[in-house]
Amino acid sequence: MNIKQVGLVGGGVMGAGIAQTFSSFDYPVYLKDVSDELVRKCIGQAEKIYLSAVKKGKFTEEQAKRKLSLIKGGTGGEGFDQVDLVIEAVPEKIPIKKEVFTFLDRICKPGAILATNTSSLSISLIGTFTSRSDRVIGMHWFNPPHVMKLIEIVSGIETSHEVVDSVIDFCGRLGKIPVQVKECAGFLVNRILGIYMNEALFMLEEEGTPALIDQAAINLGMPMGPLMLGDMVGWDVIYHSNRTLHEEYGTRFALPKLFSKMIEEGKLGQKVKNGIYPAGQDFTCPEHLKSDARLQVLSNRLLFVMLNEGIRCLEEKVASANNIDRALQLGAGMPRGPIAWADESGLDILFQGLEQFKAMYGERFWPSPLLRRLVQAGYLGNKSGKGLSIIT
Repeated sequence: MNIKQVGLVGGGVMGAGIAQTFSSFDYPVYLKDVSDELVRKCIGQAEKIYLSAVKKGKFTEEQAKRKLSLIKGGTGGEGFDQVDLVIEAVPEKIPIKKEVFTFLDRICKPGAILATNTSSLSISLIGTFTSRSDRVIGMHWFNPPHVMKLIEIVSGIETSHEVVDSVIDFCGRLGKIPVQVKECAGFLVNRILGIYMNEALFMLEEEGTPALIDQAAINLGMPMGPLMLGDMVGWDVIYHSNRTLHEEYGTRFALPKLFSKMIEEGKLGQKVKNGIYPAGQDFTCPEHLKSDARLQVLSNRLLFVMLNEGIRCLEEKVASANNIDRALQLGAGMPRGPIAWADESGLDILFQGLEQFKAMYGERFWPSPLLRRLVQAGYLGNKSGKGLSIIT
């Protein structure tokens, strides 16, 4: 299917970056939001992205102006009858999604693809809000969308192969890297990041030292610590996503008590100038904490829950080993993907560490059944010459 024009519902931070990406590749964009003010704000954010690109020499002023003019917006869905693909980027609430997709199904031409940018909700459920569930697909972008290369492509139960192929091809034309992911709560990247963020908050309940926890992640090679990341993304966004993970996966994803307390107290992060860190404070770890004896244990806790969840995703065929590793490197900034990292670390070492942490902290460290079987059979990773890489 040849995608020539696109629609976008929801002009928030994600919407602005997505709209700018489309227009930068000369695709006309029709934007819909609930008020003219929000439409103007979205186009203004896209303009700021273009101004930054001009300063960096990526576009001339004339090119940027022409590309920005490709973004048209309103509150009534003008132009949506012409689009070949629509992306929805509204809040992660099913009633809102239902309203949007019912509207899109009515106004868009029969052959149009309806995509959702949801990070955790069911594509199959969203498809039932339309008469074209075979043309509904997950197209999950990462923030900031005009910068991040990864897009998770998620099929619902009835999504057609033609639609999947068309969207994957379209992502390539946008200079993005699409990774096809099996439908499940959290999909791939947010599922693994979800248990990692939970663990950081469990640590905060115990240790009460944010800088120590974030330094433990930085020692692993992560681009920033989980608590600083949470302040940037917004703890309400993460809470909603992680609650979905808990509903689907059970006690392994039980939420720390601190989480709901933060939400109740309005400690949502930088957007409200109230989070884990004081408003405007950049993360810096005091020198005396960089040699703290607790760091290695904290690093291992963060690492082991991510590697174990990555192995569970491999076992459930959420994605191939290569795609799991590629997605986590692109979408989460991991220095190595969880599958390669587990093989490199030693599957027996990982298994033993998980068992020890399980005895101390509970079910969230329960080793993946696949990991247990491999270790029992002597598949220990790189050091034995055979490990997770054999799984297809």
